[in-house]
This record gives sequence, structure tokens and C-alpha cells, in this order.
Amino acid sequence: MDKKLPIGYDNFKEVIEKDLYYVDKTHIIEELLDNKNKVVLFPRPRRFGKTLLLSMLENFFNIEKKKDNKHLFDNLYIKNSKYYNNLSSYPVIKLDFKSLKQTNYKVMYGAYTEMIREIYSSKMYLLDILNDGEKEIFNSFIMSTASEEKYQKAINILCSFLYKYYNKKTIILIDEYDVPIQQGYLYGFYNDIVSFIREVFSSSLKGNDNLELAIMTGVLRVSKESLFSDLNNVKVYSIIDEKYNEFFGFTESETKELLKYYNLELTSSVKDMYDGYNFSGLSIYNPWSILNYADTKKLLPFWVNTSGNELIKDILRKTPDNIKIIIEKLLQNEEIEFIYDEKVTFLDVNNIKSLNTILNFLLVSGYLTISSDSMINTFGIITSKVYIPNNEIKGVINRVLLDELIDNPAITITLLREFSENILANNKIKVEEILNKILPSISFMDKTESFYHGYVLGLFSLFLSSNCILKTNRETGCGRFDIMIETSDKKTGIIIELKIDKDNDIEKVATNAKKQIKDKEYYQELILDKVENIYEFVIVFKNKKCIVR
Repeated sequence: MDKKLPIGYDNFKEVIEKDLYYVDKTHIIEELLDNKNKVVLFPRPRRFGKTLLLSMLENFFNIEKKKDNKHLFDNLYIKNSKYYNNLSSYPVIKLDFKSLKQTNYKVMYGAYTEMIREIYSSKMYLLDILNDGEKEIFNSFIMSTASEEKYQKAINILCSFLYKYYNKKTIILIDEYDVPIQQGYLYGFYNDIVSFIREVFSSSLKGNDNLELAIMTGVLRVSKESLFSDLNNVKVYSIIDEKYNEFFGFTESETKELLKYYNLELTSSVKDMYDGYNFSGLSIYNPWSILNYADTKKLLPFWVNTSGNELIKDILRKTPDNIKIIIEKLLQNEEIEFIYDEKVTFLDVNNIKSLNTILNFLLVSGYLTISSDSMINTFGIITSKVYIPNNEIKGVINRVLLDELIDNPAITITLLREFSENILANNKIKVEEILNKILPSISFMDKTESFYHGYVLGLFSLFLSSNCILKTNRETGCGRFDIMIETSDKKTGIIIELKIDKDNDIEKVATNAKKQIKDKEYYQELILDKVENIYEFVIVFKNKKCIVR
């Protein structure tokens, strides 16, 4: 095993020159050149390889790197393609909007002007062919003295200078184009930043005679009404489109090959943890999680530890309780019907009473995936079902939904730690005592089994050790979940059956639940997973009290 994993690397040249493991996506070059779209937008969840792919395209097309980059593609698919002659054939401008994460408009505008200054500074050779007036404009970006109107046209202007030098139109790459829009929504300057970026895109992507091709990536497909109002040449390829569906994330064959290289197998446990994304019928794995699993060889929730949950937290915290109850059904492996809306905007987040809006945001952000049996009616409306793709994301949603528990004065970190530790120690008396301290402090009207299930699972997951794997069994309904804890020397399995006392005989309900566990042999799955210790819990709720047996 010679190659190291490219964890934390999004620079294609570094990955190749350091001989890191690279999943070859260079065949996208053929697709892009064949389709001849002028402006292409790829909305995909975060950590699905968007930045690395744009870096690969920059290194392939960039005429400035003609002498340095040819060797990068020697062992890749594109080397044997008829399109290889496009190597180092175009001037390229790359805009990294990930750097625009400031929390007010003035500072973000300053960051944008600095990005433009750096881009212009990298192309000082253009001064040799510019006239005096053009040099003055060029230097105004270098000295950061240009007007706001000029900054909105800076990319268009630079394309004209590049064409004058190379007699070639420019390829523009924009990474995470929606980051400043999200920041504007979160921090109260949405209208200002949308107005500014709209003019940048209008000048760069439509009113630009020197544009060969523009490729944008992001998480959300921000609608034409808010950002692309002046553009009619943007072709969007979303997660429901078959074209380009294999280029973001790892396919199953790519995942198998990678794991095999590192002496690992694509087992059912790995699939349960990281698989489940459906990109137009193609099963896709989160590359960030797979790379980290190959590195640690542990089934841990890697995606939850990355940045980018702020918007989803904001949405779910504002969500009305009646919709939260429906979302909690997702945690029980249920599918929810919805209408797919690719034009959802950040302003739609304010419509927190709409379940459909929330589901669409969760879908495009990577927290849900869409069923393959979508239907399109005569009006072009797409109806389908969404569900949580895997156990890793189930844990993320659970924690986001239950994070607010920490703000409850009755629920301290110490109490959460004791709750988790006593479940792991099979101490039923103590677990019952802690739950009966917590339940009276919770304000809720819903008393369904689903609510209690989500609540207990949430309490436990808030203080889970990182080596816990949560499993929920669809067939047995929402009243049961299994937990498997792996350590270096053993596995421990926990079966928790939740019931509600509707007959005013709480002990009888507990006895029947214990019999149910035995009769249905719930422990068999854990035995097949070679679990040494298996603990069984029955928790019966009656309003805001419970017993644990």
C-alpha cells in the first residue's frame, strides 16, 4: 500500500504530485465539451468533492500552466481521450466563494475585492499588451481603488484582457457560489449581497462575449428570481438528473476499489453507515466519510464533525412542533412524500410552516435523499418520497433536533453523561431515576411512541462516545432501536423497546414488552454482528413519567 489518502486535500495538483489516492473523475471533461452548455451549475451537498473536481478542471484547461501540468494527467482516463488535445488550451479564472463567509456586508465586500486583487495580481503579464486606459483599469483592481460598479464587472473586464492576449475565450470556475448568499441570510444582509452578486453574474456569465464556458458548484440551487434573474443561459444539473450523476461523490464500484486498496471490504455495516444517497438512480457514497473510514478503519460519524450545519440548525430550530413530529418519523426509517422544488430560495426558509420547503432544504443539503420512483405530472410537478440515506446522517439530524435540550436548565452535561453511562452499564434503576428527573421539565403535547423514541434516542446520542453505531429496525416499528458499541476488545449491544401505557397498567405493559423482545428474538441481529454483551431495556411512558425494566 503506497498511496496515502487525500484527506483535507482539495488541490488536484498536490494530490497527484504527492501520489495520493485519487478517484479518477476526468471523464467529466468529455461530458462538458460534448454538451456545449455555456453556463453549468452543479448543486451538490457539501463534502462531495466539488472543490477537488473544479481544481482538476482548472489544471486541465489552464493555458497558463501549459509547461507545468501535462504530467498530472499521464495515468488518468482523459490521457487516452480525443479531448486530451484541450489540455492547457484556455485562459481560466477561478473564483473561490468559500472564502466569502464573513458576517456583514461591508467585510464580505472587502473580501471579494481582495479576491479580485489576487486574481489580477496573478496575471500581471497582461500589462504588456494593454493600452494606457486598460492599464489604468487593471491597476485600479491591483490597488483596490476601483468603484463598486467596476468590481461587479471585474471578471468580464479580465476576460476581455485575456482574449486580447491569447485570442482565446475564458473558462470561469466558481466554487460554492451560494456561500455568501447563505451568510447574507444568516446574518441579515441577504438583499445587499444578492443584489451585488446578481450584477457580478450578469456581467460575467451573460453579458460576456469572451466566455467559453462557466462551471459553478454550490449546495443550493438559488432560484432565478433571487440571483439569476438576468440569466437565461444557466443549465442546472441537480441530484435528480441522470447526466453528471457519477462525478460528485463515490460510486459503489469506486468505493469498493478504494476500500480494497486499503485492505477493507464494503460490508453491510459500511453501507448502513455511509451509503444510501440516490443521485438519479445511482447509489453514491459520501467521499469525505469513506476517506476517513479508510484512514481510521472505524465506522464513525465523520460528516457531523465538518462545518456547514448552521443553516439546517436554524431551519430545524424554527420548525413548528407539528412538523418536527413528522421529521422525527424520518428517524424511524419512514419515507415522507413531498413535491420536489429545485428553485427553493433562502427566503423560503422564513416559511417555516411549510413541510415541503424544509424537506427540500434537507434534500439538497445532503441530509435526505430521494426515492427512485419519482413521478412527473402533466404540469411538470415532480412528486416523490424522501428518507434519511444512512446511519451517519440519522445521527446528524438527531443531534441537530435535540441540541436545544442543552439549553434546558434541568438537563445538564453531567446528567446527560450519567444517563448514557448508566445505559452502557445496564443500570436500569439509575436510568429510570434520570429520565424521571428530565421528563417533567419538557414542554410537549405529542404523546406518540414516535415522540418518546426520538427523545430518548436524542438524549442518548447527545453524549454518545464516538465509537457507537446506532441502528433502527424498520420492521419492528418506531418503538425499538438497537445500539452497538465497538471498542478495541469487544462489542456491546443494547436493545431498547419503548412503550406507552394506554391501559393504566404500566407494569403489565412492561412485562408484555419484555416478552415481545424474547418472542421476536430481537437479539439475533446483534448476535450475527458478533456482539458479546447484550443488554435489554424496556421503557414505558405514561405522560411525563416512566418506568425502566
